[in-house]
Amino acid sequence: MSKQTMRGARMLLVAVTALGVSTPVWARQDTAMKHGEMSQHGEMSQHEEGPTRLRSGLFKGLAHETSGSASVYQLPDGRRVLRLEELHTSNGPDLHVYLVEGDDASDDAAIKAGRFVSLGALKGNIGNQNYEFPSDLDLDRYRSVSIWCKRFGVNFAAAPLSASSGEAS
Repeated sequence: MSKQTMRGARMLLVAVTALGVSTPVWARQDTAMKHGEMSQHGEMSQHEEGPTRLRSGLFKGLAHETSGSASVYQLPDGRRVLRLEELHTSNGPDLHVYLVEGDDASDDAAIKAGRFVSLGALKGNIGNQNYEFPSDLDLDRYRSVSIWCKRFGVNFAAAPLSASSGEAS
């Protein structure tokens, strides 16, 4: 495992611990891979209980070039987490992460009309990060993620979220 991968796994564990979440499968996979406990297909053994991916999508840059993915996970205890992975966007003032009503937050109209749920300030413009949100939030209504600059009313990037097949990740 490269030093960068190990550093990323340690940062993830710190972030997840800060949320008060038990070690998720995606963090255990790094450890299992290091110890040779993964199957040849990169899967955990069946006895591992972990989060279930409900929705996922890729970021597309709007006002600023952006890459990475967004996934919504249901944790075994019922909580839900939005996980941004391999995010890379411009640094900006007052950036926030929103779950937006509708299929695609590329259209600023839903955000400007207030049809979003704020998950808080963007934790960093590069890397992986988690945002917990209410488990009763209707994911059939909020189907997109936006990285929004509140100061200037600019949509840095959007990721439409498609339903996943319910696989554990």
